Amino acid sequence: MLIFSLARYEAVIDAYLDGLEASGLSDLSRVTSVASFFVSRVDTLIDKMLEMIGTPEALDLRGKAAVAQAALAYRLYQKKFSGPRWEALVKKGAKKQRLLWASTSVKNPAYPDTLYVAPLIGPDTVSTMPDQALQAFIDHGRVSRTIDANVSEAEGIYSALEKLGIDWGKVGSQLEDEGVESFKKSFDSLLDTLQEKANTLKFVIS
Repeated sequence: MLIFSLARYEAVIDAYLDGLEASGLSDLSRVTSVASFFVSRVDTLIDKMLEMIGTPEALDLRGKAAVAQAALAYRLYQKKFSGPRWEALVKKGAKKQRLLWASTSVKNPAYPDTLYVAPLIGPDTVSTMPDQALQAFIDHGRVSRTIDANVSEAEGIYSALEKLGIDWGKVGSQLEDEGVESFKKSFDSLLDTLQEKANTLKFVIS
């Protein structure tokens, strides 16, 4: 599942919890899961929208949307994996569905090269980093809990973007559609490559 919005993420968590409850298993300790929340692509799209708006306030919010939404996603994670419903599952050995940060490479060279890594460090999170981002963090990154350090600031940014006319639901839907199409092309390309190899092997064998 490609996750680009808080609404989609909440639906994914609910599906995971529903699945655990419906499994009928007395031992849930062997069930593990991650939810892949995409980051940098959010800024890529919203930055374009902000540049079209063009006001000083809008331009000042460039490069801030993705991390702000990610911080709010982590707060949602903390909320959903607590309370009576979750505790009942924990008694059966259930494990939390960890948040996996995907698309952490910086697309805009004007932004810090660890922009989508350094602010998203916290318990029960996973970060998938391309080599460039990994090497940058090894070189000048610092490991510390950052994901929930500025939640109020994240709320302010999220709200400010809404006031400027940014529709988070539409942003998420557009990115999902684009992501599915991109993965479809990659999958089709893989199938074509495999077919070419298979045809070559048939020719060699014959």
